[in-house]
Amino acid sequence: MASSRPTRRTVLAGIAATSAAAVAGCLDRSAERSEDEDDEAIVEAAEATASEGKTDPDAWADVEKIRLDAHVGGWVGAEPDFVDRIENPTLVLLEGREYEIVWENRDGAKHNFALHDDDGEVVDEYATGVVEDVGATERLEFEARPEMTTYICEHQPVIQHGDVVVLEDDESRTDG
Repeated sequence: MASSRPTRRTVLAGIAATSAAAVAGCLDRSAERSEDEDDEAIVEAAEATASEGKTDPDAWADVEKIRLDAHVGGWVGAEPDFVDRIENPTLVLLEGREYEIVWENRDGAKHNFALHDDDGEVVDEYATGVVEDVGATERLEFEARPEMTTYICEHQPVIQHGDVVVLEDDESRTDG
């Protein structure tokens, strides 16, 4: 029976570059932050590029941990190196593999991280709690599942979101 799953080439050909989002200017910053810290976070977000980053499955083959910075204007990649400073980078995951997402609140606004399906529903309760303190981090461990299509901050879902591409893991398949 032929598989109805798309090939890597088909999936990657369908990924559109993420458009740059403008910072809304409605940051809910903590009174404890200095102007220098505010300026640093805004500059970091502004320096992020609109590119989707590497979507080559081979580049993602050994990735187990992904680090992102949360800004009202979008997620900014930190690790792996090839997503550093990429705004809302596309995450290329292998089905069935375990991953860890670590993200840091960089602007003092309310943020969380959630993995959604095509219907906008959280997949298997894969979502972090909400944090609004600058420098606070959250971590989410999960197994890549084919229904994962998007990651978002549920407080800024229109501008703080990125694509998730889950590919069949060639190493996990057996012939015969």
